[in-house]
Amino acid sequence: MNEINLFETRTMLETFEQIKPVRTWFLSMFFAITNTSNTKTVDIDVIKGKRRLAPFVAPNRQGVMVERKGYRTDTFKPPYVKPKMITTAEDILKRQPGNIIYAPNSSPAIMAAEQMGKDMAELDEMITRREEWMAAKALMDGQIRVIGEGVDKTIDFGMDADAKPVLSGTSLWTDHTNATPLDDLNDWAEQTTKKSGKNVNICVMGTTAWRNFMKCDSVIGTTGGGKNLFSMRAVDIGEINPRNLPDGSRYKGRLTEVGVDVYTYDEWYIDDESGIEEPLVPANKVMLGATNARCERNYAAIRDLGAMAPMARFPKSWEENDPSERFLMVQSAPLMVPVEIDAFLSATVV
Repeated sequence: MNEINLFETRTMLETFEQIKPVRTWFLSMFFAITNTSNTKTVDIDVIKGKRRLAPFVAPNRQGVMVERKGYRTDTFKPPYVKPKMITTAEDILKRQPGNIIYAPNSSPAIMAAEQMGKDMAELDEMITRREEWMAAKALMDGQIRVIGEGVDKTIDFGMDADAKPVLSGTSLWTDHTNATPLDDLNDWAEQTTKKSGKNVNICVMGTTAWRNFMKCDSVIGTTGGGKNLFSMRAVDIGEINPRNLPDGSRYKGRLTEVGVDVYTYDEWYIDDESGIEEPLVPANKVMLGATNARCERNYAAIRDLGAMAPMARFPKSWEENDPSERFLMVQSAPLMVPVEIDAFLSATVV
């Protein structure tokens, strides 16, 4: 009877398909399209239409010639990630967390298989968290800064400067008496819809932005004769209906006047350069976007002789004899591309 080799590429790929990925809010909310490629670069065709009117013409005259819509092709080179872990005999023989000292059926082979599963899941989680970080940066900054071993570059998606407004003075949402957050959101939503042709339907607020939004007199203030707009159901300005959702997101309510659902997102990451844990959504920012805008998860070719087909993940394992060590590595070349970047706006409000 042939035994299954847990470290063969085919077996590891099958195992990989059974691992549940980290649930991520930005990816699931906006990046519904996934493409894999067998090239180092990915090409994105971008078509920007114009709101042209059909020209008038007398019925007895020839038809008026109009230009065909053009397009441009943006070429991106996805960054590469390949985290790996090492396993030694000491790692296998020592007691694992949660196991009793003399656990039944805990042979070295079984423990090695269990360790491989844990390591593979952790490596996959790290890559998925990187993808979520890339999605957040792409939508909120319009670019992704890639810094690592042998790489230092910025991938720019062409977000216009007016899609990154920065409030100041009495316009800041910290000025609870003078700030007009609803007017700001209405203006930004109109601006974004005009530019992209997509209806903005979602708003993501950083924690500080949300707290100050709710303190502004023009929104929910009761001082100085102000009206609590969220209690005026007949006018239907908006409704606060907080509830926790999967992936760390929190649904705060709907701003009917603006036409957006409001969320906050409780997720953090350890910054590559500072080593400090940072919020994925900056506390002082607000993002507006359209969930039907075209955003893609793109994966370039895996630079490995063992990877013979386009794929999002490629696990690989090999052994060194002296000293005895086994390596497990997962490779990926991901890039989250907001093709319709004009459908998003990121404002600094605090």
